[in-house]
Amino acid sequence: MKTNDRDFDELLGQALSREEAELFQRLGKPSVFDLVTDTFRGSMRWLNILGYVFTIVLFGLGIVCLVGLLGTEHPPTMLRWGLGFGFCLLSVTALKLWFWMEIHRHSILREIKRVEFQVAHLAAQLREARLVPDPRGDEPGR
Repeated sequence: MKTNDRDFDELLGQALSREEAELFQRLGKPSVFDLVTDTFRGSMRWLNILGYVFTIVLFGLGIVCLVGLLGTEHPPTMLRWGLGFGFCLLSVTALKLWFWMEIHRHSILREIKRVEFQVAHLAAQLREARLVPDPRGDEPGR
């Protein structure tokens, strides 16, 4: 059975009770802006801010190197400006890849938390139905 994310979300919504479906809908999928701002929260906030500042600085330096490269006719100077531009281009690319990996990490953590929530909710329902023992020491059927 092939399904895409939208079909899966609809099937999941049908399988859940109305309360659970509303809560699941409120959790929803975050926008790209939400995912980007999530990288500036949490324990690695300062490292991400520093990486973002380096990206902006290296991008500006790359533009300066490109202007210097296009403005000279002396081959050794062209080589220096070209190497500077190449270094800045590769550095900005590496930092952007790192940010996208951070965004994916936050997205995966969000989905894991959603699954944990569903498991906790299921465990609470099973305890209410007395199908599993209560971790506080109550036995099923009491």
